[in-house]
Amino acid sequence: MVIPDRKPYLDGLRGVAAVVVFIGHLLLSLFDAFWIFNGRAAVCIFFVLSGYVLADMIDRSKMSLPAHVLRRYVRLAGPMLLTSAFAWGLLAVGAYRNAQAAAVTGSQWLALWYQFEPSFSTMVWEAVYGAFITGTSAYNSNLWTMRPELIGSLFVFVIGSFSATRMWRAIFYIAMAIWFWSDYLMLFSVGALFFDFHSELCRLMKSTVLRVASLIAGLFFFIATERVLNRLNFPHIDMMKWQMLSAVLIVAVVLTWPFVQRLIGGAIGRTLGRISFTLYLIHLPIICSMTSWLVIKLPPTVAILASVTLTIVCVFGASLLLCRLVDEWPTMISRVAGTTVDAIVKSARDSFRQRYTAIMD
Repeated sequence: MVIPDRKPYLDGLRGVAAVVVFIGHLLLSLFDAFWIFNGRAAVCIFFVLSGYVLADMIDRSKMSLPAHVLRRYVRLAGPMLLTSAFAWGLLAVGAYRNAQAAAVTGSQWLALWYQFEPSFSTMVWEAVYGAFITGTSAYNSNLWTMRPELIGSLFVFVIGSFSATRMWRAIFYIAMAIWFWSDYLMLFSVGALFFDFHSELCRLMKSTVLRVASLIAGLFFFIATERVLNRLNFPHIDMMKWQMLSAVLIVAVVLTWPFVQRLIGGAIGRTLGRISFTLYLIHLPIICSMTSWLVIKLPPTVAILASVTLTIVCVFGASLLLCRLVDEWPTMISRVAGTTVDAIVKSARDSFRQRYTAIMD
């Protein structure tokens, strides 16, 4: 099935999820607010969306599997390297004050980061290899998501490339979901199934009552913490399962409810989607440097309000200014890398065929 290339409401949803992660980290830094923040539910939305969008891309694209893999790697590693270099630079000049600020705010989370000596070579290794292979994310803790992003992408590419029919793809995606039942990779298979069975999903979610109920349930599990669920006597299962359920419900509603699509697919939503990856990658170094410095230097009566206000302005402003460098240029380079691989493969294949024909003749 073919769905139009760009869906503004998916960009809007991705942007909202990135903002939630940023605001959540800001709250953790200033209030140690673990009890009001369930940030990994927003990350789960990223994973479901990636499964959907990549299944769409593999369905429409004529690129080879190696080209898709290289394109995806460059698409992720480029922004990671640029923003990790930014984090390394701040560490090299001694700009981080998060440990001192943590002593003021009482945030154990804020005190965790950048307590080591800077190493440019280690930073590069982490951005282009370590984050993908070992999950290393010392220079930017948000890079922990890149390992499941790349591995989940590979599964979608392989299944999409070698499964000739929708039914075979469904079998493999369901098998993937069962195999990775306790892993974020399961969400990529759900997103891919949402793409392949989009029409069926729309029919299933046709009722407004079901849409409203699914959205309410999704938002509840999105914001609910373990403490809340325990007080309400929900089953004692891994919080990750509730977060994954939240993401699946929310994405299902967004894919099938035009009202919500219009709500988050407007100009603001599209802008948030455009800067989402940049915002996601740069906000932690800013919180650990500028925000922390403000907490230390400003009078206690105004420190928190001023820190929140200036941090929001700085993170959104920097994301708007840097998104072309951090996100859009690496995306263009990744496309060139993919087409270059295909051109090389095609040239080698044609050359082999010519030589084979000449020998046979």
